[in-house]
Amino acid sequence: MTSSGNKDPSIVGMLNELRAELGEGAFDVVDHWDTDACAVGIARPDDHGVLVYISTHDHRKNQHYWVSLELPAKDGDDAPYVSAGDRQVQGIQELVSVVREHLGSGPAA
Repeated sequence: MTSSGNKDPSIVGMLNELRAELGEGAFDVVDHWDTDACAVGIARPDDHGVLVYISTHDHRKNQHYWVSLELPAKDGDDAPYVSAGDRQVQGIQELVSVVREHLGSGPAA
């Protein structure tokens, strides 16, 4: 888990809102994009392969988020993950719903 200290205020605020809505232990910040101030990854605490990439690029003022959902690759696959879809969501409540559904859908560790 990494710090959100180098992140744009849109990401820091979004993470705070997600924690308030989902609970303090609902996800881990797993930031493979630590050099990107407007993007962050959050993952299931028990399986970091179940990941939601969230970006606020070009949407910082209107609370639109670009979301990419990832699942762990099957054993023997060369790819590091399997895409579970990409979409734009509008507002924190829709983001909460997408995150809740995705992080609850992956295999338990």
